[in-house]
Amino acid sequence: MKRLTWSNFLSSHERHWDMAGMLFGAIASIALLGQLITEVNRQEASTLSMTFLLGYWVVFGFWLLYGLRFKRPAIIVTNSVCLLLQSLMAIFVLV
Repeated sequence: MKRLTWSNFLSSHERHWDMAGMLFGAIASIALLGQLITEVNRQEASTLSMTFLLGYWVVFGFWLLYGLRFKRPAIIVTNSVCLLLQSLMAIFVLV
């Protein structure tokens, strides 16, 4: 059994990193979904700024393109979901 060290952790199998990427991407998606539900149920005007709405849309779009370019399924899947949720939130808040 390999001794657990920082260098062993960083050089672990790519599959482990892909699984971790999916897990943390799911956490981001859940956070965005929670915010979207809050915005849908909000009675008063939204407090989300245009900078937040469009800035994160650009960030998720970039990482989706990055994932497509380098064929990284964890990045593609999680950023596709986040981009969709961020788009829905922007549409809901702006309309």
